[in-house]
Amino acid sequence: MKFKRQASRKLNAITTLDLTPMVDVVFNLLIFFALSLNFVASSGGINVNLPEASSAKPIKTENITINLTKGGKLYYNKEVATKEEIKKNLKEVTDKSSLIIIRADNEVEHGKVVEAMDLAKVEGFTKLAIAVDQAPQSQDQSE
Repeated sequence: MKFKRQASRKLNAITTLDLTPMVDVVFNLLIFFALSLNFVASSGGINVNLPEASSAKPIKTENITINLTKGGKLYYNKEVATKEEIKKNLKEVTDKSSLIIIRADNEVEHGKVVEAMDLAKVEGFTKLAIAVDQAPQSQDQSE
């Protein structure tokens, strides 16, 4: 009889699954995906603190971006560039109806933004946009 009891104990040990490792794996995956979603960059990693506007709307077309950082760096489509390089790159664009988005940090002087706009206008581009972040709407605006 003892023999049969030991066999039944071994059978119970085999059929019972320990869920702790599976819960650990699922929990780690959940943490990984939650953290990775927070690190999605909106503009390829160029750190620009945009001003806020309540009338901001997202743009869903392919376009050209000129980024101005608070440190004075210029970027043309995620690449560091000088004014001359930006001017040369804009000359090479054949479709002058392309949208030029200017993303300037909140602390960049107004004159620098105007210079970036002028670079595009001189090369014949007519569609310019200034990038902003969506401002939270107050209750006064929603009524």
